Amino acid sequence: MRMIVDQRKNYEFRSRLYPLTVVRIWFYETAPTSALTFICEVDPGLARDPSNPLPLDGHRNKEFNEGIEPDWSRTLYAYKVRSCYKIRNPISLQELKKTYQYSGAPRGMVYITNQMMEDIIWHDQELMWSDKSETG
Repeated sequence: MRMIVDQRKNYEFRSRLYPLTVVRIWFYETAPTSALTFICEVDPGLARDPSNPLPLDGHRNKEFNEGIEPDWSRTLYAYKVRSCYKIRNPISLQELKKTYQYSGAPRGMVYITNQMMEDIIWHDQELMWSDKSETG
């Protein structure tokens, strides 16, 4: 997460293609933090395509393009990170369970609840950075 915050990592890599309706990823940091801490706006996923590689300007972009290491053979999609917001009051695992009825820590792809969207207005969080000026 620190690399996204510091803008050294500019793509989030995942093994599955998310629906086009997914425009933000809410990041859960594991122990010792154990909380939802950041929200990032992302572009639709790009499938690994040797004829159209990612730019080499971000952490692990080269590994994604090559896809030859065992860890990368299942990582098939790259989501360009367009902004990063720090959640002002991180949502602890305890609060996720008690308030939002999560059964455990979020793993992989988990949709946030409607109640979370009402309680945590993503664009009211602390903007760490945004590349919106680049896209017009």
